[in-house]
Amino acid sequence: MLYFVGLGIDQSLSLRSIHELQSCENIYYESYTSPQIHDDVLSQFSSLDKSAKVEVVKREFVEDGRKILEVSKKSNAALVCSGDPMVATTHQELRTRAIKEGISTKIIHGSSILCSVGGELGLHSYNFGRIVTITKEPMQYTAYNTIYDNLLRGLHTTILLEWDEAHNFFLDPKTAIKSLEDAERDLRHEVIDSSTFLLIASQLGSDNSRVSGVSFEELKNAELGAAPHVLIIPGKLHYTELESLGVLLGRNIDSIPDNTRAISRLSKRMVQKYTRKTLDALVRAKKAAVDSSSPKLNFADVFENVECYVRDSERFLNEDRHELAVLSIGYAEGLLDSLRFSGLLEFEW
Repeated sequence: MLYFVGLGIDQSLSLRSIHELQSCENIYYESYTSPQIHDDVLSQFSSLDKSAKVEVVKREFVEDGRKILEVSKKSNAALVCSGDPMVATTHQELRTRAIKEGISTKIIHGSSILCSVGGELGLHSYNFGRIVTITKEPMQYTAYNTIYDNLLRGLHTTILLEWDEAHNFFLDPKTAIKSLEDAERDLRHEVIDSSTFLLIASQLGSDNSRVSGVSFEELKNAELGAAPHVLIIPGKLHYTELESLGVLLGRNIDSIPDNTRAISRLSKRMVQKYTRKTLDALVRAKKAAVDSSSPKLNFADVFENVECYVRDSERFLNEDRHELAVLSIGYAEGLLDSLRFSGLLEFEW
């Protein structure tokens, strides 16, 4: 039997964990997926009635997996970690391999930071979107685009920060936000600015845990507490979430900005931009037609079709049919362009 045991965010053995671990001859504790926030984590295993062999293992041990699988074929063994054991994809893969090799498995779940951080801040769990991880590498475009997609849907984004156990490296929240600001300057989707509101949780599960809420501008001078940190960029806040944040952060809820207020789809901004350009060009085209040296040419039908496509584009946009909206404004532009490219009418675009 191979047990997967989660210690939860407070890194403590539950009564059920203790009961199941009593039957294990080998216990493997991995700390690479989540840093220790308590110095006495390993000492908990000494409280087991049965004297099991406890070994601290690294990422490579779990990713390779051969030793723990071989041991589990002959006797009961356990892989123990902080949080919930099935959050880590390496643990999921190891369990799959165990089942394929005919090894029975059992999971003892623990509280995960992914659900705990929302509860600590009074945020509704069903209001969270896709999770992102920010590393020290430049160009964090994936994280930036994920936050953008979540905000479009009004959802909160949990941001995990890189932790390198081998070098005891924790990515600083200020560095993480700087990378998002760099992505904003590069991609210009108008996702974040200096007023974007950020929630920060520090050392959840320990006696030194704390939460804070600051704007990106305020973050520069904020005291955030010790690592590890988890960040949340809130989406559309329910009134009960606002009330909770007001109490926990000691803030007037009117001072908590709405991060979704200025968010719009790229297609919407594109259509709005090109609608203005097309209508301005249409005015110039109509004037050029009046002043044309070839009055026999009648462009009224073309101009009417341009106006129809523009109206269609605006209607599709209001109906959230964004692809059709982009196509329609493209047709409107194309009709006007055809007059210029064919040499039938000269006007400034």
